[in-house]
Amino acid sequence: MSDSEKGAAINHREEADMTPKQGVEVDTVHQDEAMKVLEAYGGDEAWTEAEEKKLRRKIDWKLMPVLCATYGLQYYDKAMLSQAALFGLREDLGLLTGDRYAMSAAIFYLGFIIGAYPAMMLAQRYPIERVASGIVTIWGICLILTVVCKDYKTLYTQRFFLGLLESGISPMFMMIVGSFYKKNEQAMRMGIWYSCTGYVSIISPIINYGFGQINGGVSSWRYMYYFSGALTIVWGIILVFVLPPDPVRAKGFNERERYILVARLKTNNSGVRNTHLKVAQIWELLLDPKFWIVFSIAFLSMIANAPISTFVPIIIHGFGFSTLNSLLLMMPCGAYAGTLQLLFPYLAYKYRNNRSYLVFIAQMGTVLAALLLWLLPLSATGALLFAVYILPSVGGGYAVLMGLQIANTAGYTKRSVASSGLYIGYCLGNFVGPLCFKKGDAPRFEPGFIVVVVTSIIAGLLALVYRVLCMWSNSKRDKSGTTEGFDHAYEDDLTDKKNSSAIGSTSVHDSRNESALKLFVSFVIQRRSSAICRSVSPLASGVDVPGFELTVRKSRTSQGQAKCSNCDNQDQDCHLRPSRRGKQRRRASTQAECGTECDTIVAAGEDVGENNPEQPNATEIDFDDNVIDPGMGDTPAPVHATPIHVAFNIPTAERAPDAAVNHPTKSSTSPTEGAGRSHAGDVDTGFLQIYGPENQLEAEQQELVANLELRNPASDPRQQELQQSFSETYFEYCYPWCPVLDHDTLDSELARSPMLANALALAASHIQPPLIPHQGPAAYYDKARMMFYMDEEPDILTSLKAVSLFYWWAPRSPSTAHRHASWWWTSVIIRHAQQMNIHREPKQGSVASSALHLSLRRRLWWTVFARERLTSLCQSKPCIICPEDMTIQEVQPSDFPSDPTSQKKGRIFKYWVRLSGIMGKVSKALSKSVDSPSETATFPTELRQELVAWVQSLPADLQLPIGSSRTEGFDRDVHQLHLPYLTTIIVMHLQRTTPDLPQALPPAILAASCIARILRDILSRGNARFLMAITCWYCGTAFIALLQASRIKQFSQEAEEGLDILDQAVGQLQQMWASANVIRQGFERLRALPRSMMHAGKGRSTAPNGSSDAPSNDFDWKLLFPFVTRSTSRIADCLLADDEFGTTATALPSPENAVFHEDLLNRYHDLLEPFVDYNFDFSNINLDIL
Repeated sequence: MSDSEKGAAINHREEADMTPKQGVEVDTVHQDEAMKVLEAYGGDEAWTEAEEKKLRRKIDWKLMPVLCATYGLQYYDKAMLSQAALFGLREDLGLLTGDRYAMSAAIFYLGFIIGAYPAMMLAQRYPIERVASGIVTIWGICLILTVVCKDYKTLYTQRFFLGLLESGISPMFMMIVGSFYKKNEQAMRMGIWYSCTGYVSIISPIINYGFGQINGGVSSWRYMYYFSGALTIVWGIILVFVLPPDPVRAKGFNERERYILVARLKTNNSGVRNTHLKVAQIWELLLDPKFWIVFSIAFLSMIANAPISTFVPIIIHGFGFSTLNSLLLMMPCGAYAGTLQLLFPYLAYKYRNNRSYLVFIAQMGTVLAALLLWLLPLSATGALLFAVYILPSVGGGYAVLMGLQIANTAGYTKRSVASSGLYIGYCLGNFVGPLCFKKGDAPRFEPGFIVVVVTSIIAGLLALVYRVLCMWSNSKRDKSGTTEGFDHAYEDDLTDKKNSSAIGSTSVHDSRNESALKLFVSFVIQRRSSAICRSVSPLASGVDVPGFELTVRKSRTSQGQAKCSNCDNQDQDCHLRPSRRGKQRRRASTQAECGTECDTIVAAGEDVGENNPEQPNATEIDFDDNVIDPGMGDTPAPVHATPIHVAFNIPTAERAPDAAVNHPTKSSTSPTEGAGRSHAGDVDTGFLQIYGPENQLEAEQQELVANLELRNPASDPRQQELQQSFSETYFEYCYPWCPVLDHDTLDSELARSPMLANALALAASHIQPPLIPHQGPAAYYDKARMMFYMDEEPDILTSLKAVSLFYWWAPRSPSTAHRHASWWWTSVIIRHAQQMNIHREPKQGSVASSALHLSLRRRLWWTVFARERLTSLCQSKPCIICPEDMTIQEVQPSDFPSDPTSQKKGRIFKYWVRLSGIMGKVSKALSKSVDSPSETATFPTELRQELVAWVQSLPADLQLPIGSSRTEGFDRDVHQLHLPYLTTIIVMHLQRTTPDLPQALPPAILAASCIARILRDILSRGNARFLMAITCWYCGTAFIALLQASRIKQFSQEAEEGLDILDQAVGQLQQMWASANVIRQGFERLRALPRSMMHAGKGRSTAPNGSSDAPSNDFDWKLLFPFVTRSTSRIADCLLADDEFGTTATALPSPENAVFHEDLLNRYHDLLEPFVDYNFDFSNINLDIL
């Protein structure tokens, strides 16, 4: 890593993702204008959060005052009628007859309905600032023409056209806000300008009060219209110069600011501006029931707006107040309405998933007001005024409803139509509302308020129905495997329904070309098994069957007794195998009568595979004996067996008719038996010894089936149709973790190198098996491996590239030492690369210093470096690469193709390598603490900050998008990148005590829940075959923490769900990786342990990691989780509760947090008591904890 990179400042950085999306039909002709800005920008694509915050403030100051002034002016002009009615307008224009006054208010919204859609079409087709300016200017002219009206007919005409002209402003403003702000910023901004409908009602009565004092040649109400009309005309002309239309064309922003303006809105996934009407989006909206529910809420709730905007001055006047005082008494009503319209959007912004509830609460406020106005007597003036003042509660709910509609609708045309549709409901409600308040019902208007009560209740209930419908839709989508994936809707202008990631399908082999013998071995074992005789009778050598059944019959043996029948027949010594924990079971001689037969494997010659082609052949091994648990005395206690099922896929050759399956007899007389077990005596940095029993069993299983591996002749994997498929699979799934192959040279290399062709076929066919006939990864691996050992590849770099692809084939778990393990092949590459000096920068002028060779050397070396560091922590292996001996530079952007997809994969690789380097340091620190227990480990102080620096340095497109309960912007590679990071946090926060199972501190529990969230996102998309073998370790480590979290009341439900996800993930991994068998069996054992197997440990206070020193309290562990919020999960909500009080969280629960202080702090001492069949000594480990 270069010095400049090492010293990089810790900044939040974001970056635009230009990766093209596959498999979605995109309108490339009518493409979003925002893409032109993104493509034309040639500067740094990353930006900091400080830059974005500063830019957001700049947008607010440029946009919000303009929108507030315009919308306040619109409401002022629209509501002028109710105030002018107090100053002779009704008398002058003949509105006192019948319901003419109510109709003059209602007809305004008839024009509003008709004009909304044409206005939005104009705004989409032409510059929105010009359309808005023209509309405002013309409606100002229309408004001032009110003074020439002579009767109610001319007033009806004027009001209709005024509504027609004003109709487009609100939908246009909704579109402008949606084009400038992210989803989580929109509700608050809409509330700001919408609140002006209330606040302008504070100012307008004062203005009109002054005009009411004028005693001129015309009526006072005409002066009001002269002033408001002239003011509107002037503002309309100014508007064209001051209104920022959209991020693409807004003035006052430099090139970088404009790029950030556009790029940051990719999270909206709805497009900035598209000038083409898309009919398909309109039809989709009309068929969406959620749109019609929102429409109905708007319609029903706005019926209550009639008494608010049209009759409030008259209602107050009916209480006995004078005309002028009635105007002044309107001011508190406006203050309340404006504050509520500002407060509710703020609450929607501050707290997630509460908008439907806010709409419901607002409706109930209006219901209360209407009930009081309906039922209270006129003598209760104070209570009636209170009811009038809270009557506008509905406005706060409507402000939230606007944001709710926009946030849940994607696609520029669909959003435009939905915005206008919402206003049609708004207009219909305002049209019907005044007609419910008839002149004959004055001054109480009881029938009108009854209508308001009923419609407001229904609207509130519909808000709850909308919430339930959204929850049902989300649940249905999740169950079907289709998840909201808004990766590219921004540039593709896709709707919310079309913009989802289709679930992947799992490839299936053609059974005709899969001539493999499938052997399913079902073990029924006990946690304490007795001695097993190691002799195995061979299968009949002359039997050729596609399937066979192995049955192992277990009988009692005892020390000092006669040989078993099989050993006696074979004339062999009969040996006892020590138990899995190295403690030989002692049996009394009185147990001899239980039986004298030893474990025997008998072949049943039943041709199961041919008669039942769909049924697997089972091998049953029944270990049925008694166990003696430590600490329970010498009396044997029966323990029920736990079944563990392990599947093995064994490829077979296309054998000649006389071919036979031969299994040589295995003897246990070797003095080195079991010496190849790879975990014996290792430092357990990765906590894999927790799965010790399963590793032991897997090692025995590998010994049992090792000779069943058969090779089959293979056809050429370089055939054209497969080569293309394999190449595409590699670059899609493998390239971010192993970028050793190049697009430009791959075809020629495959044509020249059979070894590389087979290695590529191995990796690709294992990840995504083709559906056409092919040999399978086992055959490709065997051929490539033999070519390597036989030196058939003359070019050593090509050979190393091929070996690096062996990482995607692990036929055995690392339970035993063998030459198929990733650790083996990693060390092979390291030694060859060091011999070639790949780890050092070549001299200038040498062949290796060419750009192509330098790029390949860097990519190859850092690939193997990352793997070695990961394995060192996972499997407790030594770090064999010395960083001081490396001079090779970090990978550069020029090492990867220039297209955005490859560049992003290159960035993922770079940050993966950096993280692996930190993990190697953690492994070294853990190992050093065991070697030198008297020394104080340094990793907690230094490496904590390195992890924080790493996660905070991630560009925006590499950050984990789990800040809310649903993952938006899922990226497969980004999710994988965070798995080792979170696992490292768990390892560093497991409290190592003796003899307990390591106990998880809060950071470990939170990290484990995040791993479960990542795997849930992956599983929900239907394809997990791309996950590498080390994912088994990630799952196993997270399982430890979540298992303990499940014992905590606050965490139990979500922890259990997380355990289920981990179990399902490992179940999928079993299809590919043998090590998953070990982890899956461990899951079953650990989850089956009853609570009764824990003893009381309260009062024991052991420092984390066995250190006698108190844990350090100077580090806020929440810095490790910048991508987590309280909305991420219930566990996160509880663990991050300290943020509400600004409290710094240390590794142990914060004393200021009541939840932890009262509950979790006590539980950490006795959360999980010792498991009686797990006993490892961590007493020598002496590490500080965070």
